Amino acid sequence: MGAQSDRYQAGARNFEEVYPRQASEDPEEFERMAMENLFSEYWSREGLSTRDRRLLILGIVAAQGNDAILKLQFSAGMAKGDLHESDLTEIPIFVSQYAGFPLSVVANTAARKVRDALSS
Repeated sequence: MGAQSDRYQAGARNFEEVYPRQASEDPEEFERMAMENLFSEYWSREGLSTRDRRLLILGIVAAQGNDAILKLQFSAGMAKGDLHESDLTEIPIFVSQYAGFPLSVVANTAARKVRDALSS
């Protein structure tokens, strides 16, 4: 990681456990802050597994209708083994009862895109 801070390096290690890609060796300010704060501090706390955190994120972004983060989390969860193919069906169904049907359609569409990419 070059001359990055210890916090950045710790965050980068957590990031790489959560997402199927590496943190930048020469990050821009936004990425540096994410690694040093979000991934170094919050993704390293005890008490919740990576799957737990990912499910929380999926619930929150499904309730927001955030298609981009839904696809990111579904894809990363599948790639890292935190999610199973059945989750791509069950999560949108469950979300429909708490976030409402219109928002669950967004979640289902994102999950379907990820499922279709797995089949390709």
